Amino acid sequence: MTDDTPATTADALLAGAAAHNVGEYDIARAIWAGETPLAPAPAADDSLRTGLAAFATAVLDGRRGEWGAALAGAEEAESALADSDSSAPAGVDSTSVERWLAAFRADPEVAERSPPPRLDIDDDEPTPGELPLSATALVAVAVATGIGDDPEVVIDAVRYARDSDHPETTRYATFVRDYADADAGQRPIVFERLSAMVQRERRKEEDVSGLFD
Repeated sequence: MTDDTPATTADALLAGAAAHNVGEYDIARAIWAGETPLAPAPAADDSLRTGLAAFATAVLDGRRGEWGAALAGAEEAESALADSDSSAPAGVDSTSVERWLAAFRADPEVAERSPPPRLDIDDDEPTPGELPLSATALVAVAVATGIGDDPEVVIDAVRYARDSDHPETTRYATFVRDYADADAGQRPIVFERLSAMVQRERRKEEDVSGLFD
């Protein structure tokens, strides 16, 4: 089943920033670019998300030593972020990103010597485990898609959480946050537990549905 509650552009900005801040640059790029389930595609005039996705591309390609692709990403990011300066949502600070891009274009090996700047939104540096459910769901689904876990497990967990009177404090929300925030070694364990919870709830739904067949 799918979760019919759409994520917003603000959710995508926050989720991408949180993933970026813990070094999940590929996850951040996919969310900003709208390339994973639940993540809204950026509007044609959304220069901020376009610029951030290109920034993440520059970071990823730079860390791989793919300088041509990295510099092209940096150039695209600089252009898009310059266009977004007057229209960026309040609370989103891209100044440090623009400084890093300028330094990177002058000396691409800066990507190998030091990590890119962390992103600040509303005077905070978000991480996946601290996000509201609507944003952490984007990170968790992007992670599942990226590493080969079943994203439908995460999507159903989010739906079950939202069916509660207090979605943010359900066990489902807790496990979704834990999965989004876990390191590579812990994620299989967290996903196994989350999947078991979801499977139990799915069986309950099937039992109820069978009563009316």
